[in-house]
Parts: sequence; structure tokens; C-alpha cells
Amino acid sequence: MKKLYTLALAMFVGVAVNAQSQRLTLLEEFTQASCGPCAAQNPALNALLAGNESKTVSIKYQTNWPGVDPMNTQTQTWVGPRVTYYAVGGVPNIQFDGNVLTAVAPNELSQSGINNRYAVASPLDVVVTHAYNATYDSITISVDVTCTQAATGTLVLHTVLVEKMLIFA
Repeated sequence: MKKLYTLALAMFVGVAVNAQSQRLTLLEEFTQASCGPCAAQNPALNALLAGNESKTVSIKYQTNWPGVDPMNTQTQTWVGPRVTYYAVGGVPNIQFDGNVLTAVAPNELSQSGINNRYAVASPLDVVVTHAYNATYDSITISVDVTCTQAATGTLVLHTVLVEKMLIFA
């Protein structure tokens, strides 16, 4: 059985209450199979992420440029909207915690950057549970969100299922 991870990104227009919630940071990486700079920066980024699994979860998107990427042909319907949302114009590119970094190259994220963002309390408690059906060909995901601090702005719940390791021919 594959080990699957779920991720819920959540924000709601808030109600003020007097509690704090631990943040789990999010890194979204835009990369490409035939991108030389992507290949050069991925090992260090992957090592940084591996050392911070309790603080950061990552989603990696394979774009359809600058060259050929066979993974993108299967995922373009998911990747295209995220590229548009962040106005990604080139790869490699990262968006950390919904665009809180001024830097966008993977080699510009550091341990102190992760630690600093992780230290900021989240205005929400997010609890994600999942259950497979008997044949493991479908999954039901439940997301419970509780506002624990004042939260403002236009807020969205985005739920993603992430495979930890993907082997692609």
C-alpha cells in the first residue's frame, strides 16, 4: 500500500477567539523534467524539505515548459490553474506558504525561512482524516477547520492529496 499524505490549506473569514494553532507551512514548487536549473536546485531543496517534514509539506507541479515533461501531460489540468494563480513565468519557482517570500527560486529558501514562518501561529486548527474503501481504489477525506484567532480577507479551503514518492518512467 502506498503511503499517502493529505494536506488541507484553509482560511476562513474569522471570528475572534483566544487560542493559537500550530502552523504547518506549505511549499509549492513549479519545476520541469527538462529544466537544467530545476535539476541543479532540486537536490538541496529536497534535502531541506526532508529535514523539515514536521514543519513543511510540499506539492510539486510539473509545468509544460521550457521543454518536454511527460508527467505534465497527465497533470496539466491541475498544474495550469496553479501556474495562473501565482503568475509563474519560469521554472524553477517556489511559492512558500501562499507567497510570503519575496524570493522565488528554490535555492533562496533556507532553514531560517522555514523556522521563521513555522513560528507564526495559524489562525486555524485544521484536522484532516481519511479512509480508504475495501479495495483501496478510492479515498474519503474529511477536513474539520476551527478558527482559533481573528482571520480576515478572502479566504479559501484548498484540499490536496499528495503522493510522497512517485516513480515515473
